[in-house]
Amino acid sequence: MTRVPLRHRIPWRKILVSVLALVFAAYLVLPFYWIVAMSFMTEAEANSLPPQWIPEHPTLENYRAFVDPTAAQALVGSRAVKETPFALGNSLLVATLTALLNLLLAVFAAYSFSRIRFRGSRVLLVLYLVTRMVPGVAIIVPFYLLMRQLDLLDTYWALILSYTTFALPVTIWVLKDFFRAVPRELEDAARVDRCGWLRTIWSVVLPISAPGLVAAAVFSFMTAWNEFMFALFLTSTTAAKTMPVIAANFATDLNTQFTVMAASGVLAVLPPLVLVLIFQRLIVAGMAAGSVKG
Repeated sequence: MTRVPLRHRIPWRKILVSVLALVFAAYLVLPFYWIVAMSFMTEAEANSLPPQWIPEHPTLENYRAFVDPTAAQALVGSRAVKETPFALGNSLLVATLTALLNLLLAVFAAYSFSRIRFRGSRVLLVLYLVTRMVPGVAIIVPFYLLMRQLDLLDTYWALILSYTTFALPVTIWVLKDFFRAVPRELEDAARVDRCGWLRTIWSVVLPISAPGLVAAAVFSFMTAWNEFMFALFLTSTTAAKTMPVIAANFATDLNTQFTVMAASGVLAVLPPLVLVLIFQRLIVAGMAAGSVKG
């Protein structure tokens, strides 16, 4: 029995990996492409069978509805169309402030855990992560009562404080490993130059840990941007409603206008997409370093 030379063998493993990679890429990209394509279709094209993957008559009328809510496309779900620009602004403000507050609190907590050894530190760290395992539906009522007591219902701060509690435990864990990797000699040298601990953190620790800071900020931003349930319970007017709440209002009892809904989805995806494209190198570096440190 003759054996086939190695250079002539079919690389089945590489072929299988390539096919699986293409299938996974299609699984991720096709839904987003379909939303984008539908946002440029007419309602008849969007509801046609078999579905049309490429708009035959591309139109911007679905996007124009958000500028001119009195247009014909805004008849169904017109209230959601009118509230979408305000909701985008609210989401952007809430997500940005959540990311900043989350970093501000997590930096000091993570630095303390990485540099100071005290009794119960491991238990406290585990307890932080355990709080993330509690389902949101189990704590929504206490949060609602607390925000009502503080007179924060239907305000940005009700959402910012809520989202910060969600993202803070994970951020502390991520930054703790980055701060622990900073050589102590650099901090000692800064103290020799008469730098206080706060200036040492600002001038030495944070610049070295930039990938971790960006990864943590993007994580908290996405957490606040995508959250729906707390935004639904804690807000009631356009003064504080975010994009996930408004997007749910496009489906009405009368009908659902899929093309306008798709256009709102594209508008909702743009801010986080731009954020990831700007900081993609630091995000990848932070995720890679975090995975290695485990």
